Amino acid sequence: MCLQPITLDPAPGPIPRRVAEWIQAGRLAGKSVDCFDYIPSSAELLHAYLRVIPGKRYCEWGSGPGIGTGIAALLGFRATGIEINAELARCSRELFEQFDLNADVVHASYHDVVVAADVVFVYCWPGQANAVRERFESVMPPGTWLLMADGAERFSAFFRGYGDG
Repeated sequence: MCLQPITLDPAPGPIPRRVAEWIQAGRLAGKSVDCFDYIPSSAELLHAYLRVIPGKRYCEWGSGPGIGTGIAALLGFRATGIEINAELARCSRELFEQFDLNADVVHASYHDVVVAADVVFVYCWPGQANAVRERFESVMPPGTWLLMADGAERFSAFFRGYGDG
């Protein structure tokens, strides 16, 4: 297994106004969609992590209304979300257009599609961490980062190395 846990120190600090406006709009949009299983992670904490994690391409597995995907786009990543809920995917597209963000969302399950990325972010359902890591290792190439929220305020970082272990 080549997936290595990595300690990353997020870079908290003032959130730029445009990012804060994006987060607020995304939260409002997320609340407007009737989706029983949508649970947001801390957008502010994600922003702090994305400021320090290397990469140019970002993919969010289970992107909801696109908050994390939009944050990545605002930080200069080529950003794509994968969202299984059609209403949340539609909501994301509308927000990306409204904010003129260079971001996209694929309406699908991340178990069925793969998007090229340097950084993958996923909010992990309880008990699903091993399955998420296994999926990541089976479809993402060496040199890719996995940032996993295992609670709204608790993130873990992993790096898919190039060797055998």
